[in-house]
Order: sequence, then C-alpha cells, then structure tokens
Amino acid sequence: MFDLKASYDMFLGILGLLPKTLLLAVTILILSTLLGIVIAIIQQYKIPVLIQLIGLFKLFLRGTPMVVFLYLMYYALPAMGQLIISLLGINYNMNNMSPVIILIVTVSLTLSAFQSEIIRGAFLAVDYGQIEAAHSLGYSFYQTFTRIIVPQAFVHAVPDFANSFTVAIKATSLGFLITVIDIFAKAKIMAAQNFRFVEAFLMVALIYWGAGILITKIADRYENDVRIK
Repeated sequence: MFDLKASYDMFLGILGLLPKTLLLAVTILILSTLLGIVIAIIQQYKIPVLIQLIGLFKLFLRGTPMVVFLYLMYYALPAMGQLIISLLGINYNMNNMSPVIILIVTVSLTLSAFQSEIIRGAFLAVDYGQIEAAHSLGYSFYQTFTRIIVPQAFVHAVPDFANSFTVAIKATSLGFLITVIDIFAKAKIMAAQNFRFVEAFLMVALIYWGAGILITKIADRYENDVRIK
C-alpha cells in the first residue's frame, strides 16, 4: 500500500542531493558546450584532418550507448591518464581518479556531439549581412566572433541549451553504476532500506519533473526578455 509518510521522508532525503546533482549537470553543460564550440568551428571552417577526426568521434558517440561508454571510460580513462602523466614525468597514481570526474568526462564528451549541432545551427541563424558589415568596419575574426556572432547565436541556442541541461541532469543518474551518488542513486539506496520502491522512484521522478519545468521556465523568460530588448 502506498505510504504518504514514507514518501515525504524520501522526498526530503532525495532533495538533499539535488544541489550536488545540479552542480554536476552545470559542470557537464559548460564543458560540453566549450567542446561543442570547438567542434562546430572545426566543422564550419572544414579544417583538414581535424574534421575527419571529429566525424569519427561523433559517429562513435552517436552509435555507442552512454552506459557502455561510461563503463569503457571507467576502466580505460585512468590507464590513459597514467600513460600521459608518465610521458610528462609526473609521479601520480591515476588509478585513484574520482568516479565523479569519470562521469563528468563521459557525459560531457557524449553531450558535446549534440551541443556542436546546436551551436552550428545558432551560428547559421545569425544574419550574414551583419558579419560582412563587421568586416567592412575593420573588425578582426575574433572581434566579429565575440561581438557579433556569439551574442546573437546564444539567444537562438538558449531553448536547446535548456534541453541539454535537462539531459545532463538525467544523465547523472548513470553515475550510480560507478558509485557516484546523485538524486537517483539516493532514491535507490533509500528504497532498498525499506523496500518502498514505488514511493522512492515516484519522489525522484517528481524532483526531475520539477527541475525540468523550472529550467524551461527560466530559459523561456530569459529568451523573451532578450528578444524584447
């Protein structure tokens, strides 16, 4: 039978992990966006060799389930890191790498493939006439990119960035597989203690749902305010 008291206690317990989950998601969003910008620039300007490598990179990420990629990184990333620091002459044991770092790297790499498409679309949405006007005024590539393209492209990308943030929040739930405790992992732990699985998973679903609604509302408000200005 559904227990309201147990549900309330679980809701409070799970909610306590929400700040950590949001911090993980924000970190993932920032890193994946930065990498997505690099990928988008490489694709936009068709930089030789790099564009072929990016194509293989995106093909691999799109065709590999994130849970498989997470396990692959969990076992391979410390070994790769150990090799790199050994070549640099640094004495450090990479086997002590935090599972949190592995989760962030894995999800960021996966999300970057989709972020790059969002960013490319936002870049293309900027009126090319404004770019030509900037060039005629003597703007450098960097000045044109930072003062003309990025501010306008960001407005176009805000709704998709909000969706990406929601995806990042939900993707952190995979961290339980490598001992990272987020709101989903907390729900599983609490449910296992009293066998109230329905209550636990319903409460965590409500928290995910509420976070998603809040993010969407904030993004919509920001987009409307900017367009009005």
